Amino acid sequence: MPDDPIFSAYDKGGFRPKLAVDNEPSPGGPFALRNLHIINQHSIPHRQWLYGTDLIRAFVTLLVAPGGTGKSSLILAMALALTTNRKLLRTHIHQRCRVALLNLEDPQEEIDRRLSALGMHYNITDEDLEDRLFISPPDRGVRIAEAGPDGFSVIYPDEDAIIAEVRRNQIDVLAVDPFAETHALEENSNPAMVKAAAAWRRVARQGNCSVILAHHVRKGPVDSIDAARGAKALSDSARIGLLLSTMTEAEAESLGIEADDRLQYVRLDDAKANLAKRAGRARWFRLSEVTLDNAQPPYQRGDEVGVVESWEPLNVWNSMVDANAILDRIAAGPEPGELYTDSRRHPATRWAGNIIVQEMGCSPEQAANIIHTWMRNGVLIPTAYGNNNRKERRGLKVDDARRPS
Repeated sequence: MPDDPIFSAYDKGGFRPKLAVDNEPSPGGPFALRNLHIINQHSIPHRQWLYGTDLIRAFVTLLVAPGGTGKSSLILAMALALTTNRKLLRTHIHQRCRVALLNLEDPQEEIDRRLSALGMHYNITDEDLEDRLFISPPDRGVRIAEAGPDGFSVIYPDEDAIIAEVRRNQIDVLAVDPFAETHALEENSNPAMVKAAAAWRRVARQGNCSVILAHHVRKGPVDSIDAARGAKALSDSARIGLLLSTMTEAEAESLGIEADDRLQYVRLDDAKANLAKRAGRARWFRLSEVTLDNAQPPYQRGDEVGVVESWEPLNVWNSMVDANAILDRIAAGPEPGELYTDSRRHPATRWAGNIIVQEMGCSPEQAANIIHTWMRNGVLIPTAYGNNNRKERRGLKVDDARRPS
């Protein structure tokens, strides 16, 4: 172990299963095939999930996000959830963990601000951590991989030291922010990124921990794990891929969020899941702010620091106490001989969405989504009819056979 360890030492303690893998497969030595058998299921070790299905022991998770989406705040909040065993972000924690942050982007005082802000927001004190949270020295960079002296081979200067510190401090989760600062290889080279990713995979396996790598995106749309900056080999090498992105204008409209406020909301998608079923819907977070009590001349106010909190969009379907009562009003029409319409271009008294807004207290955009869903499911049927003035109009009828049971 080097004289300048990557992490500070703390007392050991807590549950840690046996090392999952001691060594990476080696291309050297004799090669031979062996028989594979279906063994007794009770003898198969369970996958060592730590944080929902996002983090798993002995594997690498890649978190891809544009700048300004709260990536670092999310990782720190996850770390606090794991170290305190509290579902701060509504994600299941399988076991209380010891977490180490490889912080390679921000000065220590900025980490202190974020940690204090999260502590205030979630009512967490230093005693609650019980010495389970670690961080790398602010003046110590990391080189997991770089070109060798010949310019062609790849060497791994800090790999052994990181593995040794992870083992010595019994780290369960190692968060690396950002990945780009941990290597000096060509980012757009697939062979180079395979080498860098393999080094972090060895850390995960030999350190028997989960490694989460924070990574930036390239220019363009952020709609899949392939938005990750650099060679595709990095995202291919990660066993789990998470995509953090800001709320789009279309999402803001459908969720009833003001356009000016949408950047405060971010979504986390399960963009790549090789070991668990892919999540059916996005997890949403809100970027809030906490004012620290550190005002001092010439600053009259304390620092405002961003914190991330779980946010659940209004689920109008779960909130609908009696959908049939709404459908009864739609079926009755605004007046005898008239039908409601799905079009908001018609007079306000004829748009069926007004009934949903009144009954649910939801936004017009959400009401429009409900009408669209009912039309797609055949609950509401567009039909032409002659109104009281014998003018042909288009309106909505209710198919009673398709009403919610």
